[in-house]
Formats: sequence, C-alpha cells, structure tokens
Amino acid sequence: MRSSSVALEILAPAGGPQQLRAAVRSGADAVYLGATSFSARSGAQNFAPDALPEVVRYCHQNGVRVHLALNTLLRQDELTAAMAVVDTAVAAGIDALIAQDLGLAQAVHQRHPQLPLHGSTQMSIHSLQGVRMLQSLGFTRAILARELTLAEIGDICRQSPTEIEVFVHGALCMSVSGQCLLSAVIGGRSGNRGRCAGTCRLPWQVCGRGGHDRHDLSLKDLCALDYLPQLAEMGVASVKIEGRLKRPEYVASTTYAAHCARAGKPYDRQRLQDLFSRSGFTDGFLTGHTGQEMFGWRREDDARNTAQALQQAMQEVVRPDDMRPAAGGDKPLYMQFLLDGEAAVLTARSGDKEVCCRSERPQLATGRPTAAEAVKKALGKTGGTPFVLRDCRVEVDELHFLPVSAINGLRRQALKQLGALCSEDAPATASSADLPPFAAPAIRRPVPAEQGLRARFETVAQLGGCREVLGALERIYLPLGQLWAHADDLAPLKDKLVCEMPRMLFGGEAQALERARALWERGFTRFEANNLAHIGPLREMGGTVLGGAPLNTFSAQTALCYRQLGVGEITLSPELRQQQLGDFPREIVCGAIGYGYLPVMVLRACPLRGKKGCAGCDRRGALTDRTGKRFAVLCQGGYSYLLNALPIDMGDRRQALRACDYTVLYFTVEDPAACRRVIDCYSAGQRSGEAFTRGLYLRGVL
Repeated sequence: MRSSSVALEILAPAGGPQQLRAAVRSGADAVYLGATSFSARSGAQNFAPDALPEVVRYCHQNGVRVHLALNTLLRQDELTAAMAVVDTAVAAGIDALIAQDLGLAQAVHQRHPQLPLHGSTQMSIHSLQGVRMLQSLGFTRAILARELTLAEIGDICRQSPTEIEVFVHGALCMSVSGQCLLSAVIGGRSGNRGRCAGTCRLPWQVCGRGGHDRHDLSLKDLCALDYLPQLAEMGVASVKIEGRLKRPEYVASTTYAAHCARAGKPYDRQRLQDLFSRSGFTDGFLTGHTGQEMFGWRREDDARNTAQALQQAMQEVVRPDDMRPAAGGDKPLYMQFLLDGEAAVLTARSGDKEVCCRSERPQLATGRPTAAEAVKKALGKTGGTPFVLRDCRVEVDELHFLPVSAINGLRRQALKQLGALCSEDAPATASSADLPPFAAPAIRRPVPAEQGLRARFETVAQLGGCREVLGALERIYLPLGQLWAHADDLAPLKDKLVCEMPRMLFGGEAQALERARALWERGFTRFEANNLAHIGPLREMGGTVLGGAPLNTFSAQTALCYRQLGVGEITLSPELRQQQLGDFPREIVCGAIGYGYLPVMVLRACPLRGKKGCAGCDRRGALTDRTGKRFAVLCQGGYSYLLNALPIDMGDRRQALRACDYTVLYFTVEDPAACRRVIDCYSAGQRSGEAFTRGLYLRGVL
C-alpha cells in the first residue's frame, strides 16, 4: 500500500499546448496527454511525437511529470507504429505510459522495463484482484473504474500492491469504461479506439416513463474535490481531472481548485459548475447515491453560463505567480538582487550553474522606493520549479523604484534559464537508437477443419427449453448465479458447462470466487473470465479458464498475453471485422459471437431505477432512442446491461466467421422457444428472424 504521508498527486488533462501551459501554471503535479495517434481522445489536439521532447523539457523544468496516454485497443498491424511512438516518448523522458491494450503493455514492459506502466480506466479495474493482476503484469499504477464508492476505494487501497489513481472531476461515462460498444454499433465509432461519438448524450427515454426530451443515458459531471483529503488519507496516489477535450480556462480553473481542495482551502465550486457541467454536479458513485439525481445533460442555461464564465476567465490575467502554488523543489537555489540607478540585476545559482539577468533602467521613486522585503517576497515564489530558495540577498537604494511585475519577470527569466542549464545535466534517457527495431509479426491462422457451436444462456429456464437440441452444442455457458443455484440439476451437463463469471463485482468478488471454488470442487471445471481480476484466482484454483468477449482481445499480441496467463480459449472482440478474425495465433482457440443481443453498455447507475430505487422493479425494462428503437435493459444484480436494439445474426453468413474455432449464440432476453429456434436455424445455416444486424463484422470500426 502507498503511504498516505506522500502528497496526493494532482493529475491534469493536457489536450493541446495551451491546455498544457494552463495545467502547469495552475498547480498540476503531473499532466496526461495523448499523441496524435492511439489516444482515447482522438478529438483533442494532442501532440505530435516529435514535439514530446520539448513538452517534457518544459514540464520537468517546472517540476511537473508527464504521463503519455496510448490507451486504445490496437490491431496487430498497428503495434509497430504504436511502439515507435513509445520509443520516441521514452527517449523524450516521459514519466509514465497509460495503456489499455494488454498486448501493447506487455511489449512495452519487455522493451522498456524502467518505464512506469499505468493501467487505464478502460481496463475496467474495480477490485483488489484486478489491481493485483495488473501488478503481476508489470503495471505500477491502477486507474480505477469511476463507478466505485469511497468505501470500495478504501478497501482496495488498504491492500493494494501498486499506486491507485481515481477520477475526481469531469465527465462521467454512462457505461463502465472499456465495456461500451454503443457508439460503435450505432455509428461505427469505437470508444475503445478513441472515437466515441457521445451517443449516450443524445435523447434517450425509459419506456413507460413520462416526460419528453429526456436524456436517461446521460450523467451529470463529477465534482469530488471535497473528498481529496479523505482520498489522500486512504492512500490514493493520484487524483485525475477529466477534460482533454476542454478549453485552457477549464483546465486552469479545475487544476487550481484541486490544489486548494487538497490543502483544505476553499475553492469556487460555482465557477467550476459554470465553466462546464451538465445540470450541475454529482458525487453519486462515491457516496452510493446512484438514483435519478445523478442524471443530467447540457441545457440552454448550462451553455449560457459557460459562455459567460469563459468570457470572464479569458479577460483575467493568468500569471504563474498567482496560479502556480508553492511546491517543494529539491534543487537548492541562491539569489542575489542589486538595484541602483543603472539597472536591476538578479543573479541565480544552483550547484555549479549560474545565470545573470538585467532589467531596464529603474524609475526614480516619486513615492515609496522599492523595499528589500518586497523584493524578497517576489523572488521567493519558486513554486512549480525544480528549485527551493535557500538564501536571498537584496541590495536596494532609496532613490529608485522597480514595479513588482518587473521583479517577477526577472525571477521567471532567471529560473527558466537556470532550469535549462540544470536539465542538461539530467541523466540521459533510453534512446530508441539503442534498441533493435520493433516489428510486430503478421499472423494469419489457417481456417479450422471444423467449427464448434456454443450457446450462452441467461437462465436455466432458457436452457431447459433447449434440451432436445443440446447435442448440437459443444459448450454451454451459464452465469455463475444460475449455475450455483441449480448445480444439482445441471450435474449431468458438467462436461459441457462453462461457468460465466460476472463482468463487474462491486464488493462481491470474495463471495463470487468462493462460489466458483465450490463449483469446481463439485466437478464444474470450466470458467469464463470476463475481467482481468478473475484469471489469476481461477488458474490458482485449478480450473480451465476461458476468456470472454469483455476482455477486448483485439490483436494477436493480446491473445498471446492471455495465453501466457493460462487462458486457452477466448471469444474475440465483437468490434473486429471478419477479415481481422484470422489475425490470431493458432495456439489459442478463438471464437466469435454469431448471434445475440449484444450488451452495448454496462451500467452501475441503472436508468430504470426510479424514486423508490430497485423496489418493485422486475429487473427488466427498456429505453428508446430518438428514432424510437427499443434497447432492452437486463439487470445482473449490482449492475445492468443495455442490450442492442437488434440481435447479431450470422446464421446465413457463417462463412464470414470461418477463421474462428467456434461461434457463440448469446441468449439474453429470448424465451426458451426462441432460443431453440435460433439453435435450429443457425445449425442449418439460416437466419432465425427478419429483424437483425450483422454487427461490426462487415463494416468494422474507426
């Protein structure tokens, strides 16, 4: 566990050069930014790889760390280009890499073992077991899912083997990050690839709920700055401000507010709300209040308030002295200041480096002359630089005057020059020239001689209605809860059954793993992991581990990584095109979803929950989008799925999935008769209905 005595890091967004300067000047301890490719915020300005050396130099001179976000899923043919960006960034001296793609992270760790790896929130890490798995893979920090409560964060921190980072301000995704396919299936723009279209922010309405122009998939923005002292006490290492798509004024104001909140000082919450919010703020996940009060969207009043707040912010003079709070540098600094009728001269020295800066001729004092104490106060503002002032000697006469702004200018000039000299002595970082060229191998698997057919059932009742056609299935998947409740009745199917572990376990991981072990001891030996957290415990238990589609296997490199972790069979990401299904190693058994209402969101803030909470809810409902299409909601206990409006049906196009060893029929809301009809039709090479989609197999994603 990280010691709570270490200062809580304030991590600010830098979507472009102006935002970067705003973050540095406003008190950020670190910034996170993206390159012009492979960034989860492709809509931001971002930074060209060849600009990174200057970016890092500027930040380091001001005592600010740089985290590069390469946090998208990568195809196999993109890994070489992505590693070239990493090589350039490492040579520039970045302090950490934020990654989502497990294959990329593994390759980076092998190539640059000294580079700290941070697991992106896109990895859906929300439990201690997930954090431990990241640590075993070489990650030094876990960026937790935004859906956790304060109590859950505290439980993780108490036993965490790595640093923990949490979001404390900015936009909240409706879905658990890394588990959203809504933008992809509707418009082909993948959130996992940095191209999210914000589809959830459009009008959506819970079926049967009154009103109009509702936005039942849009959450208010998070503001949890009041909890910074509490998070620091828990042992959280870093608090992150969301906003790489936001303006510099937003970055400056939120960063400075976070600095004040960390110190227990007041900040202007209303100003933050006016700069950007959706019907105000929420702290719902942290406090567990995930009802209707969490939902909000951009209204006319919000936009009008933002315009006024931005106009005011742009008129204000943002000066480093005012905005950059004092921060502890570690380089001893000695200054000498001389003011006479000829000039003001400032000499600054650190170690064996020294610079001398001169001002223009000072003015004759018509009132009070420049006082030595005023000079010392101005020169002592070294916050945000690598320096700590040890001694300052000032000599002034009684006839001349120099404005404080000019003294501040001298100090900034001297410290900038001195910082540049000192950075020349910094240890050289690894250069890509010192490493062999990286080239990800192109992999093409042969078409298997036979393709197995599998089915995933939501309930035992669905399975029971298909007993006469179960012979066509080589594997049968059932959720952990269903298998646990009906283990005795299902014993004859042990050889075929796979226990599906939940995607998310908010505080229920220990019980789930205990049940999995009990099932294993009763002869149910196959388990499907749908979150990184479960792979290790299931392997230690002795079970045969399969990987589910929620693991987001998008490249051969990632598939091989899962293979090394003990996953022998894996269902590939449904965001892959049919041609890409063959870009995986033969050593691992791969499958694809051939039929089913695809879960497009994983929700902890259930939109069906009314004023009475979950009381009286039948655990099923639906929403309609602005075109009237109906999307079912299926409660899993603790979280919900939003299902696509149409089922994938590749029954008459099975050849498109022939690169895979098996296909899965993924049943959710179908009645038993419908499940049987689908199995019969798919086995015969036919579609089971007229309303269907091909998913993303034919069109792919951006």
